[in-house]
Amino acid sequence: MDRVTTVFWMGGCASLALIVGAGLAAIVVAAHRRERERRDSWRRWAAHHGWTFTENPQLAWTGRVPGRNRRGVRFALTGTMHGRPVGVAEYAYTQTHTSTGADGNPTTNSQTHSYVVAFVWLRRPFPDLAVAPRHVFSKLGRALFGGDGYATGNAEFDRQWRVGATAPGQQALVGPTLLAAHLAGAVPAWSVRGPELITYRPGRLHDATSVGSLVAPLITVADLLEQGR
Repeated sequence: MDRVTTVFWMGGCASLALIVGAGLAAIVVAAHRRERERRDSWRRWAAHHGWTFTENPQLAWTGRVPGRNRRGVRFALTGTMHGRPVGVAEYAYTQTHTSTGADGNPTTNSQTHSYVVAFVWLRRPFPDLAVAPRHVFSKLGRALFGGDGYATGNAEFDRQWRVGATAPGQQALVGPTLLAAHLAGAVPAWSVRGPELITYRPGRLHDATSVGSLVAPLITVADLLEQGR
């Protein structure tokens, strides 16, 4: 390769690197702008409905969601629904995996998991309690209680769901109407600690209409739990 060709080749590589760098920077800037606009829309929604929008709040329930990231709440919306103080939030945590390639060099990959969390404050505190589908309870039970679930005596419920508690007998706090609501698919998996009842699902908050659909079933859980039904 002669000198002139070398110069052109090096110049072309440098130009390509600049173009790629500029493209990536533009993508990052655009993503930040979209996120800022999305949060601004939720801030306006909260103001319009008499709710409160809070960026990066510190909330106690982060110890009961995947990743247990105490600083993982991106933003929260809190207000009142059916006479109860309630809220929804976006939460995330990042998982990092390191592997060694065939050449012996380590490679690190990171993946961020996002969740939407709905929460309701009860009128009185409860002992640590959770209800989850049987296929996911093992992980949830160990995370919350360090142990297994307790049978309720409802054979069909016990086949599909499990109740986690800190002591035997506390599964009786989940009454027959609430058991039936789980079997009917009317209420989500949930956990309670003190007066704070939560549920969560993978994803992000995009649609304002989703707030009611997230919170309303949890309010049903709250009503039935407090009534012992």
